Amino acid sequence: MNFVNADNTADLVLVNGRVLTMDPARPYATGLAVRDGKIVHVGDAAGWTGAEVVDLRGRVVLPGINDSHLHACGYALLSPPLCLNVGLGSIAEVRETVADAVRQAGPGEWIRGTGWNPGVLAEHRMPGKADLDDVAPHHPVVLQDFSGHTTWVNSKALELAGLDGDGLLHHGEQGLVQRLVPPPAGGLTRVLRDVVAELNGYGITSFTEPGLGPGGGSTFAGGMGAGVLSAYAELARAGELTARVSVLGLPSPMSGASVADTQAYLADLPQDLDGVDERVLRLLGVKVFADGIPPTETAWMREAYPSGGHGSLCTHGATETEQVAELDEILRLVHVAGLQAGVHVVGSRGIDAVVDALATIAREHPRPDARHYVIHGQFASKSALATLGELGYGINLQPVLQAMESNTTRDMFGAEAAEREWPARSAIDAGVLTACSSDAPVTGPDWRVGVSALVARDGEGITLEEALATYTVAGARQDFAEAWKGTISEGKAADLCVSGATDAADVVVAPVELTVFDGRIVWSRP
Repeated sequence: MNFVNADNTADLVLVNGRVLTMDPARPYATGLAVRDGKIVHVGDAAGWTGAEVVDLRGRVVLPGINDSHLHACGYALLSPPLCLNVGLGSIAEVRETVADAVRQAGPGEWIRGTGWNPGVLAEHRMPGKADLDDVAPHHPVVLQDFSGHTTWVNSKALELAGLDGDGLLHHGEQGLVQRLVPPPAGGLTRVLRDVVAELNGYGITSFTEPGLGPGGGSTFAGGMGAGVLSAYAELARAGELTARVSVLGLPSPMSGASVADTQAYLADLPQDLDGVDERVLRLLGVKVFADGIPPTETAWMREAYPSGGHGSLCTHGATETEQVAELDEILRLVHVAGLQAGVHVVGSRGIDAVVDALATIAREHPRPDARHYVIHGQFASKSALATLGELGYGINLQPVLQAMESNTTRDMFGAEAAEREWPARSAIDAGVLTACSSDAPVTGPDWRVGVSALVARDGEGITLEEALATYTVAGARQDFAEAWKGTISEGKAADLCVSGATDAADVVVAPVELTVFDGRIVWSRP
């Protein structure tokens, strides 16, 4: 297809750069031209004229970054100024931070914070309400841990929720307090407008919101609730959404996925997307929580935890057999509905159960190109990866979490388990669609840190080109969108990330200079 005008004019022209197209048909170029939101020329653009011409001065251009698992609304609600950063190294430091916030707060105002990590606390113990009560006797305090699976609260917050206990709430029970937190001033549309602008500053032009729906109304202070999709739709219809958002619906809370919730959700899918461009905002599938996470000993492992337990599935059921049957039926319902299943599963036994279910469903209900995928997949075995590869399914990894949690894994399961967890190399070698992401707010949304972590690993490490593909091409494939985004190719969406690097190896340390979304510059570094 020829997109070139006879006079070679365009809306935006980039010249004198190093364009890493991620397209094997033409891996490199020096420039490109954009018209009507599409790339119309890749190559030497010196002969092109445009309304705006950018001299790259040798800088690297990448396809727009696709963070394929990013809780954007939750990240915003758990970030300053809406939330304190208490990701500190000790309970004593958290206490000081909370005490300072109380001194500045109005009477009875909620004190919210995020980021604490039980694995790095200097006191080597879990915190509790007693650690907060004396510094905040009259202000409810809600502190989300780094993973999103545990909330630490004081007695005042428990009192308002009508609860008792030690001050630690896990998984779905977090919502009993989180739902009481007042909404932010200006509503969710303002929150989303601001956070998408921040993400543009990282070169991000696409991301997946992995769980919005009735099961998330009390998670991340409402950041995963059904109303978030409506807020995205409002921005999209107004032309104010400067990133492409793929959404997984969330029928059930993380504490217990059920067949009944899934049936109800599929029978009445959200109607918020009328009049919205599907290339800007689209509901692609359903998020399913299959198990928990290792730090709380809730991921379903074949290996024993230090406590002696193995965790479990978090689907409904009184026995393992009933829980597995519930998981199987949930995944079957999503599959036969023609939707994509994104399955949060971390433990070795949990992953095997999910992959076995997906393989059986694919055999009994053939469906071309379903692209279901495992989310996290921390302890995926080579046999599980081989099956995913054979099915044409995927895995979504968080390389920064691997760097954060390797010591915890080593302490729990030994050095060999730490070496083979988060298996990027093995997944790619098995032909699994391997996308990488931040899982913000669990980690920050800076893809450069993730790429660096992927390349730096021994054993499961991958090349720089492969790592960049996990944040561009693979994300587009996960979105069923590789025909029109994910590479810098003629005819594709003009979503671009301009790095300050002049050598590809330096993109992991150089700042992002310019972000182009749908053919227009939406962010530039001051």
